Amino acid sequence: MKDIKERMCYLLTKSTGPRLEQLNWSRCDLNKSIMKSTNISGWLMSLTLLLLTCSCDTSLDSSQDRTSNPGEQILPREPLDECEDCPIGCCCCGIEQIFNFGTLQLCGLCEGDYLCGTYSPDSPCSSISGIGKDITFTFGHTREVFCVEPGASFRIYNPGTSAITFRFACDLDQTPPSFQTFTIQPNQELFFFNDGSCITEEC
Repeated sequence: MKDIKERMCYLLTKSTGPRLEQLNWSRCDLNKSIMKSTNISGWLMSLTLLLLTCSCDTSLDSSQDRTSNPGEQILPREPLDECEDCPIGCCCCGIEQIFNFGTLQLCGLCEGDYLCGTYSPDSPCSSISGIGKDITFTFGHTREVFCVEPGASFRIYNPGTSAITFRFACDLDQTPPSFQTFTIQPNQELFFFNDGSCITEEC
């Protein structure tokens, strides 16, 4: 095709005479430039469509990957920070570090990260088992929310090597909450009973 176009330009130049030869060659060069620009534009358009098709296929594959593994391991929940995060019907408890950082293990909650129990504290507490979670106090994390069922009991345990002083209340959505302060020694466990009004007392 390129050879045919060049021959036509050559014949056109020769047929018009020497005075128009330069003009005809200019027209031929212009036609070549236009054809070249058209070819480049078509090539760019084809490349753009190809990239869009590939991106659509990739997004579809990734969405299929997210939904094709229903048995994938569930990571621990993010720490609760609002009473609205508690399941309906559970008491909203707020716990706050006062002295020393460390980890407290809670058992007998409405929600958590692992199964725990069974523990048998003294009266008026009832047997404790079910769901538990760890609350770790650090410099940037000194308070958290946890949830317990009304009328149920729960356990707080210090697995560390230092005593931790903290306060908590299970009527956090009331004004003011009924905070109580405790110091828990290393390897010590505390048991609490939560009445039907989300007021707690130590067993």
